[in-house]
Amino acid sequence: MKTLHIKFLSVLSITALTITTSCKKYLDVNTDPNNPTSVSAANRLVGAITTTNGASMWRGSREIAGLVQYGTTQLNTGTNRNAEQWRYTASYFFWQNAYVYTMPNCVDLINLGKSEENPHFTGAGKTLLALNLGMLTDQYGSIVVDDFYNGVSGINLVPSFNDQQTVYQRIQTLLDEAIVAFDGTNKTAALNSKNGDIMYQGDVNKWKRFAYALKARYLNHLTKKTSLYNPAKVIEACENAFNADGMDAQFDYIAGALQTDENPWSSWGGFTSTTDPRYFTWSQFFVNMLTSFPVTNSLYQDPRISKIMLPAASDGKYRGLRSGGALAGGQGILADGSNGDPTKTEVTDYGAFSKSGYYTNKTSAFPFITYSEVKLIEAEAKLRSGNVAGSLADYEQGVKANMRKLGVTVADINNYWTAQLNDGIASHFANMTQGLSHIFRQKYITQCLNNETWVDMRRMDYSKDIYGPSLKKPLNINTTIFSSNDSDPWIQAMVYETNEATRNPKNVGDNSEKTRLLTPVWWNQQ
Repeated sequence: MKTLHIKFLSVLSITALTITTSCKKYLDVNTDPNNPTSVSAANRLVGAITTTNGASMWRGSREIAGLVQYGTTQLNTGTNRNAEQWRYTASYFFWQNAYVYTMPNCVDLINLGKSEENPHFTGAGKTLLALNLGMLTDQYGSIVVDDFYNGVSGINLVPSFNDQQTVYQRIQTLLDEAIVAFDGTNKTAALNSKNGDIMYQGDVNKWKRFAYALKARYLNHLTKKTSLYNPAKVIEACENAFNADGMDAQFDYIAGALQTDENPWSSWGGFTSTTDPRYFTWSQFFVNMLTSFPVTNSLYQDPRISKIMLPAASDGKYRGLRSGGALAGGQGILADGSNGDPTKTEVTDYGAFSKSGYYTNKTSAFPFITYSEVKLIEAEAKLRSGNVAGSLADYEQGVKANMRKLGVTVADINNYWTAQLNDGIASHFANMTQGLSHIFRQKYITQCLNNETWVDMRRMDYSKDIYGPSLKKPLNINTTIFSSNDSDPWIQAMVYETNEATRNPKNVGDNSEKTRLLTPVWWNQQ
């Protein structure tokens, strides 16, 4: 087993921490794990990629998967139900994971790239740092940027927070600088010289397109900021981003090594229990997305459903639970808004969530951002620009790209598209709301388990016009803060972590659950 030991100081940590990354053959060994020698950028790259996935993105998406109604739990009691019922507290650890375990690796990668005169490493570090800042600010709003660890000066235990508008500006600056860095020439070491580029194997062009893809994503979040949203800029970024299959920025899990080398949705992320796994089955809301079309709610079984889900052992049918209702509640609400079968209360009436298909198997890749997402972003920007034909064309490319990625046959892809045309999709795109319904329902499918889905749902105000009549607040909702009435406010942001709130209360401000969970982030305010 080869292990890379990395030491760093974080603005949010009091002592140096040691990170042990995955047990993979491409990692080098330090002579003394308790007193590591100088680590090069080539050796630091793998840690930045790995922790961006496992420490940040996975931790930021685990509970979000319940909030946006991908996964549902089995029992009526227990902490596993908290996410579904919107019972979020200051014990949600995405904040700590990102600031302590992930972003110091990115910052050090940036600095090492500069000191070694190897700009490609600096570009990779800035791209990954921008992604982490984006995921954090989209969940919390204001976050620490200026007072964060910079790899040069000492730590600040009571850092000031930057407002989200400033954070978004910094994200775009980081990505612009990364793109310039990728155009430079490394002096001493190629990007994959230590086999650390586990994502692109040293393909700088793909890294550059990754940066442009993130630019498009974060520019496109600003649709409610009419003075700032510029669809032409979004489209321009998309045109420079991924333009073919095989470019997706993703973390590839492997089997046969440590358990943590396997996809956490399959086992170690809380899914090993046979009586109360973190998520027991997929929601009926997600099943509806894969068995009906937007606008008309016409029934049609998406060929991807068998790639993602398992049918019920009892009768071979695809069904799911309503969020917050658990197994005792029976089948969730159907695509047309009617109630499902309340008698379906047995384990065998539902296919398992873990190890069920493309996204939750042991070796399932966990995407940061994909070619499919880029095309659907471009479709939205063009629709908002009035380019209906261009929007529909990009939509088609985005949907078909995801289908190819999941291994759907050409015949099934063509049949699916023909069925959409017959259902009136061309006329739907002439209507803004209906066109957006197609785009965002496809994003819900193609971004399965990605925390970007929560961004989309908030941007669309959890609208039934967008997501269909089966989108309802969960049963047994946290009524100390939220109303069960769908017309009342939905969850908007996360509570800051306990450690930060306790040590840095002046800068954190009001961290009560009622304030934090109900206050929209900056980009979600008109």
